[in-house]
Amino acid sequence: MKIPYAIQGAFFAPALVGVLFILKITCPASAGQGCFADPFLTPVFMPLMVIYKVFGDVSFVIAHEPIFILFYWIIVGIFVGLLFDILEDNQENKFS
Repeated sequence: MKIPYAIQGAFFAPALVGVLFILKITCPASAGQGCFADPFLTPVFMPLMVIYKVFGDVSFVIAHEPIFILFYWIIVGIFVGLLFDILEDNQENKFS
């Protein structure tokens, strides 16, 4: 039995974000020199701009940034996986 892509996306997206965090933490380059993970971390943190625009600079928001990023990417993974599920169902129906 195949696991739906939505479930796979819910696991894959936060795992990818975690790998990027680990790559950034273990980067041997000093600050400002750049790492492999730097270009990928910009889109990871983009949702925080929305939170700061809505809530401002509240200490509660600052304390829970990692949780928000994790849940955001879980939801994105679910939606991308759901899109693949729908596309796969449409192709199966087209050929049958």
